[in-house]
Amino acid sequence: MSVESPTPYDVSQPTRARYGLGIAALVVGVASLVAALSFVFLPIGLVGSLVAICLGAAALVRGRSGGTANPGQATAGLVCGILGLAVGIIFAVRLGSFVASNTDVFTRFDNCLARASGRSQVADCIAQFARGVR
Repeated sequence: MSVESPTPYDVSQPTRARYGLGIAALVVGVASLVAALSFVFLPIGLVGSLVAICLGAAALVRGRSGGTANPGQATAGLVCGILGLAVGIIFAVRLGSFVASNTDVFTRFDNCLARASGRSQVADCIAQFARGVR
């Protein structure tokens, strides 16, 4: 009489869908697009856009191999990152060209403020600066 051992049951947990990279790409992409549109946070927007592009691309590559279940969010994050990068680069170039074309105006304004001794002279410096900016 032979006794067969019972076949073991597969007790492994079902794999959960992984949404982390896609959600991170979307959040960072939208935040970097908003930051790139602002003047103060422009550098943060540029860096955030690069991060969003990397996260979105990684999520899409992982999704093709069956690792993620949210390609829509990853694509949206990638698109927002690309838009944020484009807007940030355009704003940075425009700001740089504005400053470069008005260097002498900024210098005159600085010298005028250094010589100003009262509010009326400071107001005259501001008016002269406003007339000189192109």
